[in-house]
Amino acid sequence: MGDAIGECEQEKGVLREREDWFRRLVEQSTDGILLTDERGAIIEWNRGQEEITGLSRDEVLGHSLWDVQFRLIPEGRNTPEMCEKIKAGTLEFLKTGQSPWSNQMQELVIVRSDGSHRIVQATAFPIETSEGFMVGTISRDVTEHKQDEIEHRRLQAALEHRSTLLQTAAEVSKSAGTILDPNELIERTVNLIRERFNFYYVGLFLVDEAGEYAVLRAGTGEAGRQMLAAGHRLEVGGDSMVGWCVAHRQARIALDVGQEAIRFDNPLLPLTRSEMALPLMLHDRMIGALTVQSAEEAAFSQEDITVLQVMADQLAIAIENARLYERIRRYASELEQRVAERTVELAAVNKELEAFAYSVSHDLRAPLRSIDGFSRALLEDYEERLDVEGQDYLHRIRAACRRMGQLIDDLLRLSRVTRSEMRYEEVSLSALIQEIAVELQETQPERRVEFTIQPGLVVDGDRQLLRVAMENLLGNAWKFTGKREQARIAFGLTEVGDKQVYFVRDNGVGFDTAYAHKLFVAFQRLHSLVEFEGNGIGLATVQRIIRRHGGQVWAEGAVGQGATFYFTLGTKTGGQGEEQSYLVGRGQS
Repeated sequence: MGDAIGECEQEKGVLREREDWFRRLVEQSTDGILLTDERGAIIEWNRGQEEITGLSRDEVLGHSLWDVQFRLIPEGRNTPEMCEKIKAGTLEFLKTGQSPWSNQMQELVIVRSDGSHRIVQATAFPIETSEGFMVGTISRDVTEHKQDEIEHRRLQAALEHRSTLLQTAAEVSKSAGTILDPNELIERTVNLIRERFNFYYVGLFLVDEAGEYAVLRAGTGEAGRQMLAAGHRLEVGGDSMVGWCVAHRQARIALDVGQEAIRFDNPLLPLTRSEMALPLMLHDRMIGALTVQSAEEAAFSQEDITVLQVMADQLAIAIENARLYERIRRYASELEQRVAERTVELAAVNKELEAFAYSVSHDLRAPLRSIDGFSRALLEDYEERLDVEGQDYLHRIRAACRRMGQLIDDLLRLSRVTRSEMRYEEVSLSALIQEIAVELQETQPERRVEFTIQPGLVVDGDRQLLRVAMENLLGNAWKFTGKREQARIAFGLTEVGDKQVYFVRDNGVGFDTAYAHKLFVAFQRLHSLVEFEGNGIGLATVQRIIRRHGGQVWAEGAVGQGATFYFTLGTKTGGQGEEQSYLVGRGQS
């Protein structure tokens, strides 16, 4: 007997523990949970239900379910008849456990105790007992979710509308670029706009020469045909939307025919409820207007103005282009004749340049040779009669002659670089650089210079011209590192932005970037002849060669910190390898 009592007490303890678990689950649930007894009186109303309805547990416990439900019905629907209907349905549910909305998710709009409306999803279910049925419901506030859905649908519709606007604008733009007949273009555009957006009516007006009337040039539907046949026109500055738009040079929307009935006084368009008028302007000159009408009130927005105005602007340009088309055709033949004449002139100029080069090469060298020869003769024959100052003058004259001869040679080479025929082939820049480095060392074997040359750099180009360019770039680096005990010159390939760029870098004297614009100008020097020899023609030659290969050349540097010359080529680069470093100097090669 004692064992049986003990087992019974143990089972009661388990039941109490489970009941406690259930109680905590109900209380902590964010979903609303309510429970009635078999008579329909509310015996459970959790915290979630309080949050959803705004009604506290104390306010509803013991009250009938239908009375509380009636309090939650929005104004306008909470009639006595509705209350009786809810009560009858609930009593039937309590009696039979059957209801059309039993175990079905219902979406309801309720009014909270603070007057705000919420959207609730609720499921009701019967609980059978020995005395009948109890009713339980689980509810969830989905107001924010529903609002998000509504906003999503609104944004989706707006996106689709905008997409249609942009697609139509693109089609109008395409038509504007392919149709040269203004009448065909205008008619196609108004029909396209009407079809894409299902507008009630679309029309296009052009201002007459006097600027007094906007004359209809294209209109959709039967109304458009009748108005065109009648020569329909609207006074600029009058009561119509188009007249106002042309006079004020700006778009306008009329959203309500009831408020602006005077704007819609057209018996051929009786269903118009809102209208948008857009100006057609070209270079601040008003040429017409586009009218778009809808059978719905408030059918247009500022965004519609923005996109459709783009179409209107394109139309204005296209109409003007069609008017200019014939004039352009007349100019075409004249232009061809002028091009032919200019080609003849350029050919003549090229011949003159060739003649000038020949003159420089032959006619100027003769007097230079004479001056140099007589100066040498004076030094040889009259050296004992000349004082030191006189001998110095003659030496200066001879040096100037040699320099002038060098300048003439450089000018001729620069001319040939510009005019010579390009012969493309595969050229290894790495091999060229290495050859030139060895040649430079042979001119000054006492210097110690470290060259770093990236191998495997191959391009398509003119071998002779590229060699001239590389000789000038390396010669430049060799010259301006002459005062360094340990000179370093590097050649390789790097990336600048999204381009492959070649470079020649040295640790020489560098240059002031304020004068970088002079680097590639013929005869412009950034250092005096006393510091470094040269005539200022080398980098100008480099620039012309690189440009002839479809590339660019530029430089970066700083005084005392060396310089880097970058260049690109409009040819396909070859393979790349690891850099190789070697010393050239004092018995090394």
